[in-house]
Amino acid sequence: MSVHVKICGVTRVEDARAVWAAGADALGLNFYPRSPRFVQPEVAAALARTRPALGAVVGVFVNESPDVIRARVRDCGLTAVQLHGDEPPEACAGFGVPVIKALRVRGPEDVERARQYMGVGDVATLLLDGAAPGYGGGGVTFDWSLVAQLVDVGVPVLVAGGLTPGNVAQAVRATRPYGVDVASGVETSPGIKDLEAVRTFIRSAKTVNLWERHT
Repeated sequence: MSVHVKICGVTRVEDARAVWAAGADALGLNFYPRSPRFVQPEVAAALARTRPALGAVVGVFVNESPDVIRARVRDCGLTAVQLHGDEPPEACAGFGVPVIKALRVRGPEDVERARQYMGVGDVATLLLDGAAPGYGGGGVTFDWSLVAQLVDVGVPVLVAGGLTPGNVAQAVRATRPYGVDVASGVETSPGIKDLEAVRTFIRSAKTVNLWERHT
C-alpha cells in the first residue's frame, strides 16, 4: 500500500500531463484569485480534461460563494472540492462532490478543531497544512507529531505544508497519512512545476510502504 499524492497549483496543460505520467493520484487547481497559482475557469477545464480514469481533479477555494463553487464543479469537471479558508463545518456540503477541508496547524488546538468537521456535511478528507501567511502555498511545515492525534477520526488525512522531494518520505513515515499534498515544493516559480522534482517527490512518497510501517 502506498500513499496518495496530490500535486497542487498546476496551471499549465503540459505540466498536468507530466504530473499524471509521473504517477500522481490527484491534481489541485487553485480558484483563489489572490493566489499566484490562480487559474481561470476555461484553463481549469482544459487541465481537468487531462485526467486519467482513476485520477482526481480537486478545485481549491478560499471563503468562496457556494454558488461559484457549484458552477466551477459543473463547468470545470472537478471531482472534489477543497475548502482552504475559514469555512465552518456547516458550509462543507452541497457541492455534489466530496469535500476536503484544509486546516492550518499552529499547535494542538488546531488539530482538536479538526474534529469539529467530522460527521458534518460532505467532508471526506482532512488536509493539515502549515500556518503560512495567507491561505497556503507558502512552504511552511508544522509539527508532524500532531497528526497522531487524528488517527481515530475515521476520515483520511492529507499532510501538506513545506513538503519537498527531500523530506516527503520522512513525513510519510512520521505521520502515516492517507496522502500528501505539495505545491511550492516542486516548483521553479509559483504555478510552474519542476517536473524532475515532481517525479522525485512522487517516487519518494510512494516507495514508503505504509503497511510495513504498521508491522
